[in-house]
Amino acid sequence: MNIKFYNPLKQVALFGLGLFVLASCKKNIPDDIDSLGQDIVYSNNEITPILGRNTFYSNIVSIGENTSQPLTFKLVNIRDIDGQPATIFNDKFPVTIWKESYTGNEKSIAEIESKRKIEYRPILEVLEHSGNINFWGQSANSSFVKAQPDSGYVFDIEVSNSGGRRYIRDFKLKPFRERPYEPSIVDPITGLSILPYTWPQTVRNMQGSRTKLVMSSSDINIYFNKLESKGQGTKTLTISFLDSLNNPIDPVKFNATNWDKLLHGFNHRFENKKVIYDVAYPIPLTPIETEYTIGGGNYAYMQFKYRRKGDFGNLEDCYFGFYYAIYEEGDWEIQFRFPHESPLFD
Repeated sequence: MNIKFYNPLKQVALFGLGLFVLASCKKNIPDDIDSLGQDIVYSNNEITPILGRNTFYSNIVSIGENTSQPLTFKLVNIRDIDGQPATIFNDKFPVTIWKESYTGNEKSIAEIESKRKIEYRPILEVLEHSGNINFWGQSANSSFVKAQPDSGYVFDIEVSNSGGRRYIRDFKLKPFRERPYEPSIVDPITGLSILPYTWPQTVRNMQGSRTKLVMSSSDINIYFNKLESKGQGTKTLTISFLDSLNNPIDPVKFNATNWDKLLHGFNHRFENKKVIYDVAYPIPLTPIETEYTIGGGNYAYMQFKYRRKGDFGNLEDCYFGFYYAIYEEGDWEIQFRFPHESPLFD
């Protein structure tokens, strides 16, 4: 008969060995790591901004359930269409950043400028944690950034978290040429102007002074002219009117115009039959709705109004309205010409 004796020392040794193995295994168990799936999708992989303007592509990244957040996004390998590195995108340029919100209620240029500051940014950047794309075109022009019809540039975006990294490849950057103002008369690809002028969007109750015929948008030509800088530090916007013989029309004839609220400018004055405002550029300053803008704040709006007695003796509001934007800083003049005949004011 075999008799087995209980050995307590052996049991203790085995128990200790088990604890050692468990402890060793616990040391080798990795911490939880993030998952990084293939479900990170950009809604737009061809970027077509306009040189001379800042363009922000927001909410363009969709992240699925198989990817853990937060993520880190990084712009990599930007190159021209032939695969050569595009080193200009490594440089940084001065851009204007809002440090406080613009409201449209600011009372001076100084108050506006106190809400802005200059920072140095690359022309093209991907925001680190959102993946949104900023094109700081305010600092870019076609003298050193390729514009259409050139094929432009290609770049990749690196996406990473603690689970690893992956690349979303072959984004395209194909800028359009500069259009310093809108409505633009410049072809966005050739950079050439088809016509030297544009037209207002609305005309109401206006009649020609000679024919008494109802006037339409085609009876008013609008010219944008960039003036030689006066070197006084303050930027200006000038409004003027010309009749069919290129003689000035006194702005006071538009007697119902609210000159104080025509645009978000300051210190308006009447000089040589023109109206001059001190302004901050661009116009509008930022795309928000204010009393000076329309279209979600993408365009400024001005209206020139006068009152006269109609055919039946009633007082009529006569006006034309015009939405616009100016992106290039400087001293600008918007000139309204009546090539056929002047409005009937009396």
